Amino acid sequence: MSARRMDAGFFSIVAVVGLIAASAASFAQAAVGGDFRGLQSQAMGRTGVASSSGPMSLFLNPAALAGENGGSMGLSADVGVNSVLLDYAAWAAENNQYLNNMDSLSSRIGPVDNKWAPFSQTLALYGSYQGVAFAALSDTRYDLTIGKAVVTPVVGVGALSDLVLTAGKGFEGPDGFHFGVSLKYIYRLTFEDQLVGTTDEPFYVVKDAWTKPNTGIWSQITKLGVASDLAKTQQGVGANLGAQKDVDSNWTAGISLIDFPTILGSELVRPDVNIGLSYHRPLHLVDEIGNKLTVNLDYQKFLIPGTPWWKQLKTGVALEGYMGRRPVSYIALGLNDGYPTFGVRVGYIVYLSYVYIAEETGTYPGQQKLSFHKVALQLEM
Repeated sequence: MSARRMDAGFFSIVAVVGLIAASAASFAQAAVGGDFRGLQSQAMGRTGVASSSGPMSLFLNPAALAGENGGSMGLSADVGVNSVLLDYAAWAAENNQYLNNMDSLSSRIGPVDNKWAPFSQTLALYGSYQGVAFAALSDTRYDLTIGKAVVTPVVGVGALSDLVLTAGKGFEGPDGFHFGVSLKYIYRLTFEDQLVGTTDEPFYVVKDAWTKPNTGIWSQITKLGVASDLAKTQQGVGANLGAQKDVDSNWTAGISLIDFPTILGSELVRPDVNIGLSYHRPLHLVDEIGNKLTVNLDYQKFLIPGTPWWKQLKTGVALEGYMGRRPVSYIALGLNDGYPTFGVRVGYIVYLSYVYIAEETGTYPGQQKLSFHKVALQLEM
């Protein structure tokens, strides 16, 4: 199977993209806030309330900015796929000649019928200086499906794409306490995850994008964002708050309030509280490279009525490597509410990262376990 054929088939199928919409929680019309975490946090079971560092702590616990000296700049880009999406790509390569004929296509759907295929992409520009940090984040999640309703094709359409501009500062308090606050502006595109058929107007918006010829890589990439043509736009502002304290040389405790408060459009965003404990200890495994072991235990509580108290227990462990004060590698694993995570990173100034995430999602046709494979390229100065 040629790479060109696979590429054409894949981008044609992904024209019927959708996104797993983080639907509004039932709490005084509360919307759902941003879900972004740094790559190492994701690899460690989405933990890090007590171990965050650098500009990415703006999204989990800005108190980690306190006491940081010097400055840094970074750029990170990652793409996430799962095995179902790869199945779609292989199927599309075999059937792309039928993509402009929906009737012919519907008879060939079988192997990918009603399977949701997630795709994510994230781009972040960030920096910090003397405890002040900023980040410009584009975080998008797509969800793709195609199936049949009787004899007609049905596609899955949705959108959840956040542009977040945030800045914050950490403050050193008395008795070794650190505090922090980050303020953010959010621009969101959403179209609630749904199935659409030939009697629905969105179906034809998707079909028009899907059947346009590919004139280059840009036109193929544009098809990935067809759901944005249907999306509702919202703007909002909000804040994250946090505190940390070194219990002793090896233990740090932290707490943060995410989206507290945050307003998106005319709705109050559902806030949550995160509590964490981190054990960190230098090791001497390799003379030329400094090593550190970090173990995290976090608890996240959504501040909405009816949420079980035991939900969102998380744990993670990482072995980190340093050359001087510059991080050069880590290997990490964790459990996020019982679902496994794993990640590695290696590099110096330019880093290559891989993260595996398993999760549960409630999209049609029902609850199913999904796994993401994320590959990222980072530049950090």
